[in-house]
Amino acid sequence: MVRPEETGGGSAPARGREATRARILESARELFTNEGYGAVSSRMIAAHAGVNVALINRYFGAKRGLLSEILREDGVFPGLIEGDPDTLTRRLAEHAVGRLYGEGTALQRALDHSSGDPDLQAVYEGRLKSAMLDPLSAYLGGDDAPVHASLVAAVLLGLTRVRLIEGATALRAYDRARLTGRVQALLDLCLADLEADDG
Repeated sequence: MVRPEETGGGSAPARGREATRARILESARELFTNEGYGAVSSRMIAAHAGVNVALINRYFGAKRGLLSEILREDGVFPGLIEGDPDTLTRRLAEHAVGRLYGEGTALQRALDHSSGDPDLQAVYEGRLKSAMLDPLSAYLGGDDAPVHASLVAAVLLGLTRVRLIEGATALRAYDRARLTGRVQALLDLCLADLEADDG
């Protein structure tokens, strides 16, 4: 018997909807990881999950919405921000340097290969605000928190661009511990009291 949630018609019980939604997410995660974001279509995801393609639009709006949800569930931000304020810049520096060395989840590495995709860029723009800038501003507090958060994001995104465009060859050839210390020092400067600059 075909269930209504698999054909896109009728209304299914909440538990059935959640199971279907989870199946779609898992299929998308697996396909994005194995094939790359740009090579995967909504129809491929639906076929892999065994559902009607209309359900992707119903639950997620489109393929871009699926990726946004996956990144919301799997992303390291804002979890990386949480914790002892005294070690914030160290945590961020270690994460950024780890990514320079190719560390990260299989999905993160696969998405790196699709970084020029306009859909992916739009998702990342939304994530920048919702997962990094807003949580970091709230974590830091104070009138200058948005400026500090934007400076931190600029350093981290700059490292990402160097890694994606040039491969970060020179950075990876440098001693990792010293590189982490340098990145931490940059991040410490980003969080330094802005009032001190006025003097």
